[in-house]
Amino acid sequence: MKRMATRPLALLGFATFGAALILTAFLRGNYLLGLGCGAAYVAITVGILWLLARTLLLTKKPSIARATLVAALSIPVGFAMAYPASINPDVQIGIDRQATDREARKELAAVFGSDPAFTDLSISTMLLKVVNVTIHGSMNTRSGLDRLRDRIASECAAVHRCILHWDVALRDPAQRLDGLDSDLFHVGK
Repeated sequence: MKRMATRPLALLGFATFGAALILTAFLRGNYLLGLGCGAAYVAITVGILWLLARTLLLTKKPSIARATLVAALSIPVGFAMAYPASINPDVQIGIDRQATDREARKELAAVFGSDPAFTDLSISTMLLKVVNVTIHGSMNTRSGLDRLRDRIASECAAVHRCILHWDVALRDPAQRLDGLDSDLFHVGK
């Protein structure tokens, strides 16, 4: 009778532990390499938890030996997921790109939020060999755009590690800027 009462508690404890582990795996994968990696980390974690549940909780007679084997095999998998660059140093390039993307978005959002002239602007990024940042939207005047470029140059260190693109419409004079920053503004020429 006592064994029957502890089984629901064990299932609840395992479910709580599993949910926390799945959330942690998603957050770590998403932080390191983006949403796709977070989803892959969740799938791997669910698989390992399912194996562990099958050996301990979902059978009439739990197998401690199998559970120990699953736990022992999950330790290197967990280490590889938490620190993928220690297994493959080339992964660090992707991790660095992801960090640059986050920093550039944060810096540009701060600049856009600090001035009402920039409220119609948005950001998109694409991670290729380098991070490509595109500023979309519209602005009133060319002088406002020049002021924005000056603020980006002085306040956005991460954007300097990216390739900056513009897709901005000016209202006065009616003009559309669409292309690379260096081509549109003749930087370095």
